Amino acid sequence: MYLIALGFSMLCLFGVGFYFVRSSAFSLFHPMTFYLAFHGLLFVVRPLLMYLSGNDEMYRAYEFTPSLSDKITVIVASNLGFLVFSLFCLRFGNLPMRFTQNAAIDEERARLSRLFWWVLILLGPLVLYSIYRSFGEDSLYSGMVMDRNTGVAINTNNVGYLLDLQTMAVSLTAILAWLLRFRLLSMMPMALFVVFRAGQGGRGPFVIALVAAGLFYLYDKRLKTPRLRVLLGAALVVSAFNMIGADRGAMLRQTIGLQQKDSVIQAQKDREFFLYGMDFANMEFFEYLVYAIPQRSGTYDYFMDNLQVFTEPIPRAWWSGKPVGEPLRRIDLYRYGFPIGMTRSLPGEGWYALGWLGVAIWCGLWGACLGRIYRSFVLKPQTPMRVAFYLVFLPSLIVTFRDGTVLTLARTTGAYFTPIVIWYLFARLLGVPKASELSAWRLQAGQAGPAERTARLNTLPAAVRRRRLALAQDRAFPTAE
Repeated sequence: MYLIALGFSMLCLFGVGFYFVRSSAFSLFHPMTFYLAFHGLLFVVRPLLMYLSGNDEMYRAYEFTPSLSDKITVIVASNLGFLVFSLFCLRFGNLPMRFTQNAAIDEERARLSRLFWWVLILLGPLVLYSIYRSFGEDSLYSGMVMDRNTGVAINTNNVGYLLDLQTMAVSLTAILAWLLRFRLLSMMPMALFVVFRAGQGGRGPFVIALVAAGLFYLYDKRLKTPRLRVLLGAALVVSAFNMIGADRGAMLRQTIGLQQKDSVIQAQKDREFFLYGMDFANMEFFEYLVYAIPQRSGTYDYFMDNLQVFTEPIPRAWWSGKPVGEPLRRIDLYRYGFPIGMTRSLPGEGWYALGWLGVAIWCGLWGACLGRIYRSFVLKPQTPMRVAFYLVFLPSLIVTFRDGTVLTLARTTGAYFTPIVIWYLFARLLGVPKASELSAWRLQAGQAGPAERTARLNTLPAAVRRRRLALAQDRAFPTAE
């Protein structure tokens, strides 16, 4: 029965994937592409591999055993979330990707490129200091104490923002490479960030940085899908992700002299097969949620955990009585097992909130919101700032889909967007003209091309656009009298 359910998952993945790939909306710039990859890897491919290998280590580690009914419930619920997300994401984002650069946007980019160096001068030292403070054997997690009642790690030695400063390098290095047209020298800061971050054992930020750089490269070349060398680069990133995750960067630290060889050898012995680790165990995590909620908890969370978005920004050093994790915790998952390090995933968060209905609501909301964001990006003028925000935002969804919470999105984008926000503020304070202003000047001077005139027309209200198009058609095809 379980194998039949896995086959149903495979059919859903192939059916939706075939429809999406065949549609005009398909490109690497669509949020649906990222969720398709996430769902396919974590809820279709990995469960099949775990079933065929008979691996049950996660169940022993989490101290629970799901029933066959629990496991099938998870398969059906994850596919429900996948189908609802796809429906709403493609409903609101059902249009092809368009590249709308023009002379005015190129001129704004040239002006902003010179200004970006000041952003690097301001934020670069903060990033380097954060890396310096956290680099070394296990130092990224030093001072982190786990609350045994909730499983939440608490920073007892430092302000958490200090560790997060280094993640600003995600957007700093990707945008720098884009502005300098991906010359070899422009890629060096990203390469250094990848090495240092990998040496700490942290993989998420450098993977997001590399994916963001790949998106900027495709956008710069006006490509909707990657070529062979980009795919080869992606394969190298996956390989590096697995190697670094296996020993948490121990081998790299030993290479540069920060860790003893014997501990590296032990870490290499402890390596596990790709996809078997906790980083990809969202299927088992979801099974734990179904095992606990509402069968043993007797209640749901009703989306109350999202209130942590308001308490999280306040450092614990400033608020001695700050709640650990969710401010209004309704369910204690540690009463039913030991789910340390658990991430809920998008459908799992829906189940945690309201069961079957929660899965449909949560995945539907995310699909609709991301579809609208994509539509806005495609239809509006793709100015350098808008491109920077969107192409840094897209890869952050990799972690957000895995965790399933608004808090994760706020945490990641808060650090990634900071350099872009400062860049924008510099531009406004120094009076750098926007592309719309440059386009208006070029129109007045009679220098605007067709792309600029079209972009200018798209910024006008719909009624005004219709009147102008009607007037243009009357001039082109006058009515015979």
